[in-house]
Amino acid sequence: MGNVKIVVDHDKIDYSGPLDITELFKMIENFIFYMGFDKRQDKDFEQNTQNGKFLEWQISPWKWITDYTRYIIKVRILGYDLVKANVVNEGKKSKVDNGRIVVTIDAFVEYDLQGRWQDKPFLYFIGQMYDHFIFKVYTERFEHMLTHDVNRLHHEIEKFLNMRRSYKVISVPGV
Repeated sequence: MGNVKIVVDHDKIDYSGPLDITELFKMIENFIFYMGFDKRQDKDFEQNTQNGKFLEWQISPWKWITDYTRYIIKVRILGYDLVKANVVNEGKKSKVDNGRIVVTIDAFVEYDLQGRWQDKPFLYFIGQMYDHFIFKVYTERFEHMLTHDVNRLHHEIEKFLNMRRSYKVISVPGV
């Protein structure tokens, strides 16, 4: 295992209101595939509570940049008190989820994936010099590109959730 550097730490989006949670999942997965990442599903958990549904969904898409470097983005969605609600959007009635979600995005750059520079202390020292001084321009560029990808994902999620603010909730069953 190589060196892992945290590039984006706990970028959060907190949203309360009507949304279609399955469409949100599809949008995130489509965006990740569009960016060239491979998906790894870590968690998909759902529990019924007295106030609604509790939901936890986590994926860790990754992307090879070079033989030495790869990106990892961790997207975690927690849904609290999700219930089905009747809404009206542009004169059309539909059923969507209503509740609170928290989206957390973390991003990592992993170097030395094969662990070639980890065997001996001298090789580890040379590997650190390589990363921090010789190819510093490349490693910083990798980190900036990953930060840009995470910012685009954050913007797409916010745009998706903002689009849902036009819904008008008519009724929530059981409330």
